Amino acid sequence: MKRIFKLRSELAFSAVFSVIISLVLAVFLREFVLGSFLNSYNGTPEYIYKNMIAPVEQDLKNMDMNNSGKLQKYMDREYSMTYFIFVVRKDGGVIASNNREIKSIDNDQIENGKRTFKFLNAHRDNLVKITRCDYLKDGYYLYYIYTGYGKLDNSNIVGVMAILIFIIVFFTLIWKRISYISKIKSTVRSIAEGDLSERVPLKYKNELRELSEDINYMASRIEGEEKNRNEFLTNISHDLRTPLTTILGYIDMIKNGKYDSKRELEDYIDIMNKKGLYLKSMLDDFFEYSKLSSKDIILERQCLELNELARQVAEEEEDEFIRKGLKLSLKLPQESIGIKADPNLFLRAVNNLLSNALKYSKDGTIVEFNVSREKYNDSFYSVVSVSNVPETPIGDEDIENFFERLYKGDLSRKKEGSGLGLSIVREIVKHHGGFVKACRENEKLVFKIFMDVKC
Repeated sequence: MKRIFKLRSELAFSAVFSVIISLVLAVFLREFVLGSFLNSYNGTPEYIYKNMIAPVEQDLKNMDMNNSGKLQKYMDREYSMTYFIFVVRKDGGVIASNNREIKSIDNDQIENGKRTFKFLNAHRDNLVKITRCDYLKDGYYLYYIYTGYGKLDNSNIVGVMAILIFIIVFFTLIWKRISYISKIKSTVRSIAEGDLSERVPLKYKNELRELSEDINYMASRIEGEEKNRNEFLTNISHDLRTPLTTILGYIDMIKNGKYDSKRELEDYIDIMNKKGLYLKSMLDDFFEYSKLSSKDIILERQCLELNELARQVAEEEEDEFIRKGLKLSLKLPQESIGIKADPNLFLRAVNNLLSNALKYSKDGTIVEFNVSREKYNDSFYSVVSVSNVPETPIGDEDIENFFERLYKGDLSRKKEGSGLGLSIVREIVKHHGGFVKACRENEKLVFKIFMDVKC
């Protein structure tokens, strides 16, 4: 038995897997790719100190601290909007700087190695002020102020990366299923437009496969119905044309006086009447089946006692079976078995089964007509069965198709009839909430009507 995985579970697994992969990749990119970039980014305090301040500090140590003009000229080249550097005395007086508006620094800040750090707003959102003081020489100090981001915030970048990676991984995992759904859609459209040979390829083991199987089954059924309909139109045109041609032929003979005696004329009329009744019977079957298939029917249910109904039918049909060289055997249970059904329609279904046995039974055999109560799929049903020995062996395909609409086997093609008798039986029983079955028991062919026990 094939295992069906729920599509919802597959999508959930794909989502969880995508989340894990996206987080792992995002962390990896942050640490090994984005991290190296951030470390080299020239907007961080570390970068500025290492690449801007430290070289200045080294240069100043090599310069004459008493030459303020030269010092200031040097500082002017180091102008920046994010950091200020000052050469100051111990008392905080500024000797040279890259910001000439500041003339002094609080003397309590002038201490070798002193560092300060504070956030510039209440939200503490990484905007900081950093100060640093290093001793140069000869009683002079380098004082440095940095105002900006303490460390470039990469949390948002990592979050965006994780989301993008999730989207890419998730859609990569489910893309084939999305494409498969598109294929199902296009196939359904093709079937709707009349290409009944189109089928959905079967993939996966989830609801999509079940849906595809159902669509293919539907297409096969429709294709089979279309094939049966075309065969039926061909067959029925022949079945109607033959007696109609016969009737028209005899009418022409009568009109032209092509008969030798009154007896011959009466024979012509009898043949015409027989063919006319046959046509009427066929048209009645077509009308009945069409009415049943359209669901435009109202059942007048009554409690029917099956033993009594079967006894009456057997009495009415027995002579007909005798004339055909057959014996009709009736077997009834001792207990009363009732159903709730439309008497006219249910009687039509029973008569159709007997009529089918009358037409296709082997000469000199017994047709069994039984009423019983049987258990089927853990439920009890009232059952009417008709079994007969067919003229020729019946194949499994015939048994499967007996109740199909418009089906006529090779044997029945030689017999007069619409080919709708058993289909009408099935439709009648279906309207009553029952079902019909056909099977072989040794050399016998058995038809059974199963009805709910309601009376």
